[in-house]
Amino acid sequence: MINSITNANAYLNGNKLAGKLEELELPAIKMKMEDVSALGLYGDTEIPVGMEKLEAKFKWNSVYRENWKDQSPFQATRLTVKSDMVTNAAGGQVQHNPVTVTIAGTFKEFPLGTLKAGAKQDGLEHTMTVTYLKVEVGGQPLYEVDVFNNVYKVGGTDQLSGFKSNT
Repeated sequence: MINSITNANAYLNGNKLAGKLEELELPAIKMKMEDVSALGLYGDTEIPVGMEKLEAKFKWNSVYRENWKDQSPFQATRLTVKSDMVTNAAGGQVQHNPVTVTIAGTFKEFPLGTLKAGAKQDGLEHTMTVTYLKVEVGGQPLYEVDVFNNVYKVGGTDQLSGFKSNT
């Protein structure tokens, strides 16, 4: 079976259509590692000591400026991207599932694009430093990260429960 995203809409603060996304590059969840070398260890290794900063890239076909007019570059922006994931098999489409990405952070780059006669506006690629990310497929949580509240969940399971119970 093959899953494919067929369409998506991006909503600003949950309810205003932000624009049309051509592509959304989600952050890579990458652990911050520390080298460990000690007597009794046959070799060196690394252990996780946190998470690297998260960054997302939004590539827009169009942005609805009237819905962005109250946004400040000094305040966090919350976007919800809703899409349809189609599962295809040998006999055709088998299933449709909602995919919802909730992402919040501060935009740190605002390219204004390229204007060219007879062509759509291009180059609207905005970069966000992400502080919150939640990915849901079929209504089930896949990943959730909240940097400021020490949340890191995979499949709904809190990966930081031991850390939080000791602090």
